[in-house]
Amino acid sequence: MGFGIWAMHFVAMLALHLPVEVQYDVAIVILSILFAMVASGIALWVINTKTMTRKRLVIGALFMGVGIASMHYTGMAAMKMDAVIEYNWFFFGLSILVAIVVSVVALLLTFRLRYASDAKGVGLKLAAGLLMGAAVAFMHYTGMYATTFVGGDHLSGHQAEFMAADMRLIAYAVGVVTLFILGVTLFSIYMDKLFARNTLRVMVSDQRYKSLFEHNYDGVMFYSIDGKENVLNPAAKDLTGAERLPLDSLRALCSTQDAEQVTKFFEEAVRGNSNNYEVCMTTNKKQVHLNLTNVPVFVDDAVAGVFIIARDVSNQKQAEAKINYLAFHDALTGLPNRRYVEEKLDVMIEEARQGGYSVYVMFLDLDRFKLVNDSLGHDYGDLLLKEAAMRLSNCIGQRGVVSRLGGDEFMVILADVPEETVAQVADSLNRTIEQSFLINGHELYITTSIGISRYPLDGVDRHGLMKTADTAMYSAKERGKNSYHMYAPDLQQITSDKMFIQNELNRALALGELDLYYQPQISVSNGDIVGMEALLRWNHPERGLVSPDQFIAVAEETGLIVPIGEWVLQTACKQNMEWQSQGLPPIRMAVNLSARQFLKKDFTQLVADILEQTGLAPHYLELEITESTMIDVHRASSTLAELKQLGVHIAIDDFGTGYSSLSYLKEFPLNRLKIDRSFVRDMKQSPSNRAIVSTIIAMAHNLELRVIAEGVETDDELAFLQEHLCEEVQGYLFSKPLPQDEITTYMQKRKQKIS
Repeated sequence: MGFGIWAMHFVAMLALHLPVEVQYDVAIVILSILFAMVASGIALWVINTKTMTRKRLVIGALFMGVGIASMHYTGMAAMKMDAVIEYNWFFFGLSILVAIVVSVVALLLTFRLRYASDAKGVGLKLAAGLLMGAAVAFMHYTGMYATTFVGGDHLSGHQAEFMAADMRLIAYAVGVVTLFILGVTLFSIYMDKLFARNTLRVMVSDQRYKSLFEHNYDGVMFYSIDGKENVLNPAAKDLTGAERLPLDSLRALCSTQDAEQVTKFFEEAVRGNSNNYEVCMTTNKKQVHLNLTNVPVFVDDAVAGVFIIARDVSNQKQAEAKINYLAFHDALTGLPNRRYVEEKLDVMIEEARQGGYSVYVMFLDLDRFKLVNDSLGHDYGDLLLKEAAMRLSNCIGQRGVVSRLGGDEFMVILADVPEETVAQVADSLNRTIEQSFLINGHELYITTSIGISRYPLDGVDRHGLMKTADTAMYSAKERGKNSYHMYAPDLQQITSDKMFIQNELNRALALGELDLYYQPQISVSNGDIVGMEALLRWNHPERGLVSPDQFIAVAEETGLIVPIGEWVLQTACKQNMEWQSQGLPPIRMAVNLSARQFLKKDFTQLVADILEQTGLAPHYLELEITESTMIDVHRASSTLAELKQLGVHIAIDDFGTGYSSLSYLKEFPLNRLKIDRSFVRDMKQSPSNRAIVSTIIAMAHNLELRVIAEGVETDDELAFLQEHLCEEVQGYLFSKPLPQDEITTYMQKRKQKIS
């Protein structure tokens, strides 16, 4: 740039015709060139920055403008001639100012157009060059206008002609040299830029490659196309535990199936196609799941190698497996959940359809489980469910699928087995669950009711089989629980009746449709009425008298048995006091308790409050509990002790039909055992029944307990009981259950008869 400025100045000086001989001092000329070059270099260095500030622009322009002016006037000083140069100081200063202004414009254009490479940018650069040239020329001629040559003789014509020719020769020489230097400079700049661009690209590419390769968190492995040569980054070495890992060694870390995938996708990458897949490898003595991405490397449009990028997705796989497990398994018991078993049942039905065999669906509901939650809390209930689930799983084993549908409901699927085997499995499940559960020091007893449906007899799809199994399960509950029942078409009507009863029972309690019937309890020794059992009845306005067997179980399931039981207890105590106020002999009032009612925490206080409200003495109230009430033996013992302390009599109803009679009889504070009617009936024809009844009476007496037998209907039954010293009886031989007005009349007649 500096030489170009000087050349323009010197050629312009050669174009100056003076009447005296002019020669140039070479040293001073060189000095003027140096001024131009140094000024240009400093100016360009000052503006060589990412952002152009006003300060940098002014400093660069000052250096360049002063440099141009210094070059010009130093060049003028290099002239040797017979004349003296004088300057007009105004135009002298103006020329320097022009040089600085020109430099401002030139440097600003240089900065703004430094990256322009398109056609428009090149055109602007050329226009800027022309402007710069014109501006420098303007400065030059302004400086020349400020110059005056004084003194010296005029040259002869011959000398002037010779000097003009000499000047032309010098001008041509300077022009040629200048163009040559500029050409070489431009070519050098072009080559420098080309080399610098390529060098920069290589440097940037190499740095990026090195950074990506060495510091990548994923394992990166480079392979030659034959898979023998390879380079591993640090992450790949840590992942595989190897410094080198040829493709054969990589395949050896995988299973046979995954090794085939590695080969297949590597060959595909060698053909130029990227791909992504997952494999499982055993590395560093542990199994890892890897996501592999094969990327072909092209050189001159040909694949020269393959990058395999390995990402460890083991944690992701574990998380996915956990999510999948939770989606298809019950969080509490670990058994398959409803979603899983429904999909499984669909598959098993389809397989059975194709194979021509049967599929059996069992619905299981834990009897009296809700009592555990109500009496002990959900923590105990959860522990009981976990234990029950484990028992069911152990009982079924590999023979079928066990799942938890929710709450205390479970489901079992058996396929391609005889119906006899299904019955045996159901019986085994009943016996497994009826064994005592020891939960945090509490010995709990529950049972299970099982309903069974069959494909294709009871349903051809999942919905039909599950619905019929559920119906059969409720039938098993209504038949006494702790049993199983196969589905039959008539059970659908039973289910409908149950839904009707459940909806109507709330209304019955509110509208006073419930009533108490009473059955007398007779002393065997003298025939006196010594007690009265209160029995619940439902007078439905449309269906008439509804049997307790039809609605008591529903009331227990819905929880209505608690307010109903409280009403029964209140009404029975009040009725006993009314009979006493009528002058009838005081007798015991026996009231049946449900397990839900008995296990309520405030039950003893409720009994005490009712006795106080009605005025009935505690020893005239007898509470009958069934053995099923002993679901929590510890809790039952505590409640019985409280009631005994209150003065209330306690009797075990339906003795001999449960599962805990002999184990806990001696520990419970009881007054009376009540022999179930199923043993009393047919004693004449059944030696086993006679043996059971006589044994129960003897055992009770040994435990200092009184005995009452229910369901006595014949004189033979009464005679047998008298013979074995049974103290009390009740049954149709004396009276059937009667409503309040009829039983009152009955009692009054017996009183008159005795009198």
